[in-house]
Amino acid sequence: MSREKTYLKLFLDVTKAITSNLHLTEVFEIIVQRVPQVTGVDAATLRLLNPSGKKLVLQAASGLSETYLARGPVDAEQGVHEALAGTPIAVYDAESDPRIHYHDAARAEGIKSILVAPVRVRGEIKGILRLLSRTPRHFDPDELEFAAALAEQCGIAIENARAYEELERQINYFKALAEIGKVINATRNLDSLLDLIVRRMPEVMGLKACTIRLIESTGGRLELKAAYGLSRSYLERGALDEELATHYILQGEPVVIPDATVDIHTIYHKQAQAEGVGSILAVPITVQGETIGMMRLLTAEVRYFSAADINFALAVAEQGGIAIQNAIAYQKMQEMVAAAGGTTANAG
Repeated sequence: MSREKTYLKLFLDVTKAITSNLHLTEVFEIIVQRVPQVTGVDAATLRLLNPSGKKLVLQAASGLSETYLARGPVDAEQGVHEALAGTPIAVYDAESDPRIHYHDAARAEGIKSILVAPVRVRGEIKGILRLLSRTPRHFDPDELEFAAALAEQCGIAIENARAYEELERQINYFKALAEIGKVINATRNLDSLLDLIVRRMPEVMGLKACTIRLIESTGGRLELKAAYGLSRSYLERGALDEELATHYILQGEPVVIPDATVDIHTIYHKQAQAEGVGSILAVPITVQGETIGMMRLLTAEVRYFSAADINFALAVAEQGGIAIQNAIAYQKMQEMVAAAGGTTANAG
């Protein structure tokens, strides 16, 4: 069989393998397992850019030790920059080539040669696929082109899996919204209502924590009413009224904070880092167009909140706003009834 036919067969085999699965984590694993097999290398890693587009995050790896994988970030390597610019590169001597770092780590791992190919998702380069060989190897132009084509297919598989997971997420959110709405609308106790929301949201959305703050009727400042998943020291870090995020929230706009440790919309960066808070989605709690508070959803990792995430949070906050207003009105009515009963009794 000619080399071209061999490449075509291998290409079709691996394309079929990676595109036949619609679960993202499994797609990652298939990529790093199958691509080395068809390219004749010993190991592979797949890294994708985080939501900020500034840092590569390891998604999956095969054939490498934990020590090697933990050697440090590769973002500053020249070879990575070239790959992210769209050019696949080949490194013959991983122990000395200046385009990569961690020569000692490569030597200890037995890595001799490396091929780095860009991974495109929706037409944009979003990561890199690295193929590593423990045998010195000169990758010829055909092999570079083949690896680049495989990386392109990996990007398509990732895009399809993400689209499928997004659809699944929307369906799950729709179901959860109906369930949550039914429960909160049947709850008249304000504390129970708020506690239910802050506990249920992390469960549904895969979050670290959730908080609800309501605007005080007297001073007009935000007061913490319910929280789940956060330490007391973090909750007591200070008021949020002066944060830029709060300014937008009070105008009825949701705010996405991709990195809570540096974002200009927040002011408690050190506290977020100490608490292990990655990203924050803050949404207004409104009743008939008036903002009465806000709900903040916090993750443990830097996370891109999709349109489905934001819309779901807004829908829960809107339903929650109505339920909160009803609970407050019910509480006031109970207090009035109790006061009236006490007055009658005293008069008798």
